[in-house]
Amino acid sequence: MQIRVESKEVMGWQRFAMAFCAVALAALAVGCGGPQVPQTKAERYALLPGKLGPSGEVVMVVSKPMWERGIGNVVDSLFANPVRVLPQFEPRFDVLRLDPEEFDRFWKPHRNLVIFDIEDRIDTQDPKLTVYRNRYAKGQIYTEIKAKNVAGAIAALHSAEGGLMLADMLEAEEAKRYGDLVALDRNSALEAELKRNHGLSAVLPRSARMVSSSGGFCWIEQSLTRMKGGRNHDVQMGIVVHRSPYRGPEDFSMEGMLARRDSLFKARVSSPNKDSYMTTEYRLPPLYEEVSFRGGFAATMRGLWRMEGDFMGGPWTSIAWVDGERGQLVTVDGYVYAPYFGKREYLRELEATVRSFAPVKQ
Repeated sequence: MQIRVESKEVMGWQRFAMAFCAVALAALAVGCGGPQVPQTKAERYALLPGKLGPSGEVVMVVSKPMWERGIGNVVDSLFANPVRVLPQFEPRFDVLRLDPEEFDRFWKPHRNLVIFDIEDRIDTQDPKLTVYRNRYAKGQIYTEIKAKNVAGAIAALHSAEGGLMLADMLEAEEAKRYGDLVALDRNSALEAELKRNHGLSAVLPRSARMVSSSGGFCWIEQSLTRMKGGRNHDVQMGIVVHRSPYRGPEDFSMEGMLARRDSLFKARVSSPNKDSYMTTEYRLPPLYEEVSFRGGFAATMRGLWRMEGDFMGGPWTSIAWVDGERGQLVTVDGYVYAPYFGKREYLRELEATVRSFAPVKQ
């Protein structure tokens, strides 16, 4: 009898000691800053790595047999079609296909991912395309396409909120990324001059300079040097801003905007050659679109320019909107001159700058 009582007492003290040690270790871990699981969205975002991959690249994760059964052709028609109004062929995006078994931690932080989940399951009966932000990296666009078969995946790409919507979203996102990059090293002095003399704010790169400024007109240019074929070549990106009294909706007509552009550029934008001036290249008709901009109406155009009296040319883009407080039409034109290089990424960077302009309150 005495022996059994003694054993119970020992076992009770052992359980107490174990419980005490567990509590003490937990307190020690907390007190020493032990690993904590992030709880909020901001905490989880802070732990994400930066996005990887070159601008304009989209990685499609799908098996080769499914790609060759029709998905590849649809993807190419949506993402690898030619960029409009460029003087030579350049795909809208550089598409890279990856087998699912190759999709490892090296690829997960890529800037633009499209994952095809094709399998006959309960959750794949209705084809669906879903876009996520910041899934595995900061600033990432991660897209899942779920379907029970290849036909369903193609249907998801062709749907109203499918592949074309995604391509437009990625286009806008790449321009925004350029804008965010420029904002890290901006030309504060030039921005202050623009605000003071023209009542406009903008995000301008540090290498930009003011070429000409008077009245409601200013011309800003950025000159870069890029290496190709063992030699340095010049790249020029320019922005021309013009204010004029707003008369009414007719100011937003394509014909009116082109006439104002040609008249202004003939008088104010030239090359070093005597009697040269910039004008619109009409052999490839410009593109016109009405859009929403900063909560109001705007008109955008894209086209090609050439230098009359000189051998220069390239793509241009513009946006026009009304500064209601001043009763003026503001037109911001941007042009690229890069004869030895592709124009797609320069044009995206330029569009990010053009769309950064906004009126400053009086």
